[in-house]
Amino acid sequence: MTPGRALLAVTGLVAFSVATGVAVARLLPSDYPAQQIEAAAPAAQVADTPAAPLPELRTATFGAIAPFAPLATPFRQSVVREASLSPQASSETLNVETPPGAFIAYAPLPPQRPAELSALLYGASAPLPPSRPRDLGDASTLPPVVVASIAPQAPVATAAAEPQQQPETKPSLVEPAPQATEADVPFRKGQQVFVRIFKQEGELELWLRKGARYTLYKTYPICKWSGRLGPKLREGDYQSPEGFYSVSARQLNPNSHYHLAFNVGFPNALEKQLGYTGGLVMVHGDCKSVGCFAMTNSGIDEIYGFVAAAIGAGQKEVPVNIFPFRLTDTKLARETNTRLLSFAPAEHAKWAPFWQNLKEGYDLFEQTGEPPTAYACGGRYAFNSAGASCKRIAGWGI
Repeated sequence: MTPGRALLAVTGLVAFSVATGVAVARLLPSDYPAQQIEAAAPAAQVADTPAAPLPELRTATFGAIAPFAPLATPFRQSVVREASLSPQASSETLNVETPPGAFIAYAPLPPQRPAELSALLYGASAPLPPSRPRDLGDASTLPPVVVASIAPQAPVATAAAEPQQQPETKPSLVEPAPQATEADVPFRKGQQVFVRIFKQEGELELWLRKGARYTLYKTYPICKWSGRLGPKLREGDYQSPEGFYSVSARQLNPNSHYHLAFNVGFPNALEKQLGYTGGLVMVHGDCKSVGCFAMTNSGIDEIYGFVAAAIGAGQKEVPVNIFPFRLTDTKLARETNTRLLSFAPAEHAKWAPFWQNLKEGYDLFEQTGEPPTAYACGGRYAFNSAGASCKRIAGWGI
């Protein structure tokens, strides 16, 4: 390349550069108003905002600060300006209240045109670059851009803590002691006594009154009784009686040849009406019987003790009921041959009316718990009420 062509190329390159600079300078207006710089986006968004592309540089120069928020510098209570800022800046603009942990940013100044390039292109008559507006050039008059703090904030209490209420204490209530029932009353001598005897089962029941009803105290085995099922009819038949009897104080014998004994009261008022004869039918100790009920010595000790104590405590008579067996409907039908396949002796059938009469008194006690009051009425027993011609079954001397 010849020197002339090289010079021409350099001149063209310089001219192109100058023309580009002039075009850029002319694009900048010389009298744009100062713009209020507002707070940028929250710090959380600023931190995630990518760097602005180059075309946004001009926009940022005229007040769009958000793309350049990452360029903000930490700031405390006073703003330190650069030496190029106007000295006329008021102290009010320099002392800016900012929240702790906030950032503050300022708009960048417009670029200065290099003096060397102007002198090279235009010489001494080179046009000056457009001056910055006075209000914008004095950056001290611009309020700082406060960027939201990224420091963690203390949680705000949404509601005052309610005072804890102490649980109400209630005085403990002492429950009253439950009232004693009949079942809680202990058995003791002196309570009223009732005696039931069952010949076929060979048992003597001793009942004591607890409250309104009699309660079974104990069942004693009969060591020996004599005869067969059915009533005693006459003296010397060696038959143990059946019926309703009553024992008073005169019938007690503590000096019996059979340890202790009490006379049941045979014959009673009904048996006398019917012409039955005999006497001295006892409940006694030992284990021998000629028409009596032998209970052994240990058995009679307890039985006699309760009977004597009841009479001594004021019970005038102790009722004694003697049955051939437990007079349930089924048992009575079986023993009187009124059921098929009944194997009872044929003679039991003749006692069926008598046993049915005994069953009336048996059922009354089972239903009420109270020993029936028996009467002799016209050759049979009546219970609890009777006419003038009837006689109550009573103990001796009563």
